[in-house]
Amino acid sequence: MRGSARVLLSLALFLTPVGRGSIAQAAGDVNQQFVVIVHPFNPTVELTRAQVAEIFRKLTREWPGHLPIHPVDQSSDSTTRQAFSLAVFAQDASVVMSYWYQQIYSGRAVPPPQVLDDNAVVTIVRDDPGAIGYVATGPLPEGVKAIRVLP
Repeated sequence: MRGSARVLLSLALFLTPVGRGSIAQAAGDVNQQFVVIVHPFNPTVELTRAQVAEIFRKLTREWPGHLPIHPVDQSSDSTTRQAFSLAVFAQDASVVMSYWYQQIYSGRAVPPPQVLDDNAVVTIVRDDPGAIGYVATGPLPEGVKAIRVLP
């Protein structure tokens, strides 16, 4: 099984949109390890896992309204990135990195920029209306909006 079918069948992890407050409480899953965030002006409130995977593989390049999408990844050794990769791609982060090595080598694409931690992701998403990233669960930082990820 490949692609979005694998993602849809392999996962049972949900994210819920939240305002300010505890992301884990709003998600209804205290074991949730990350939340997907966008700029507060972005009208998107939910995406499917397949859509998130396409965005982070740079296969979908525009939000509705033609605003360019700018995905932001955490460092490859981040536990948040590992949780994100397993939930969205149903693959270990190292396998996702292999995908990007193939894309780079073939001249097809370059991966999303990698940043050190949640604070760097929040800063980028807060400053860029087209950005999308993910952060560890906890209090939702000011200036970003969590979106729901559907199966």
